[in-house]
Amino acid sequence: MKAAIYQEKTISIHGKTDDCLEISDRLLPRAEKEMGAFAHAVNKLFGCAHVGQSIEDWVEEFESIDWPVGGAIPDWRLVTIAAAARLAARLHIKK
Repeated sequence: MKAAIYQEKTISIHGKTDDCLEISDRLLPRAEKEMGAFAHAVNKLFGCAHVGQSIEDWVEEFESIDWPVGGAIPDWRLVTIAAAARLAARLHIKK
């Protein structure tokens, strides 16, 4: 009896893992593309000295977002806007 319960839980856990992997397979390439575009823009507009910290800011903002309910795709531009605001604040402080 215990083995049957364990097998049911294992199947359930694997099902959830598969769902998460499928979602991340769809979301992460889009997030990477958005972050790459942001890093390129920072480099072009402000120089390579600001790219590293800006990417760190982007990742921190990415980690802090509230994920939409129901599998909706997050708006990556909101992450980029928040990271850009952090860059602007840093540049403003230096002047």
